[in-house]
Amino acid sequence: MTDLTTSTNGDHPADSKTGQSPPRLGLLLGLALGLMVVGVGGVYWWTFAGGEKWFHALLLPSKAAFRGTITLDGAPLRGGQLTAWPDRAGVPQAVGFIGQEGEFLLRTDIDGVFHEEAFVGRHRVSITQYALQRGPSAPQLTSPAKYSSPDSSGLVIVVDRDPAKNSVVLNLLSAKPDADAP
Repeated sequence: MTDLTTSTNGDHPADSKTGQSPPRLGLLLGLALGLMVVGVGGVYWWTFAGGEKWFHALLLPSKAAFRGTITLDGAPLRGGQLTAWPDRAGVPQAVGFIGQEGEFLLRTDIDGVFHEEAFVGRHRVSITQYALQRGPSAPQLTSPAKYSSPDSSGLVIVVDRDPAKNSVVLNLLSAKPDADAP
């Protein structure tokens, strides 16, 4: 038989061997059960109910619509692709397909869903246009090679939270032959 004495924390009798009163044991068991339910529910939410996508979206910066026009030697660049490479690590790039009048609208792929927006912040830009190919030949770049890499293009856009500020005209120049060359 267990010897019960008066506990030091109130009128509840305490077990003389453990020094714990039965209400504390129930509280600890309830807390453990509650944590277990929250843990299992959290795993279910993260794995099956889209919790990972929700959490990922929570950590990303805000987005805003961004559009513009691209010219090559003063005429609209017809067709091609503009890619905006964010300076911030871990943020997806945005892509704009160039229309027949040189216009583009940036779109960002987030977990397989395209949004007609780009992430707010500074982006380095690359622009590529390829000739239509017949057969299995390699694609031929028709836009100036300088603009095909964000490292060499020298082009930068800044996406602002205010969509009214998010418009640009990019004027590209063809590579000119060196005047000193024979």
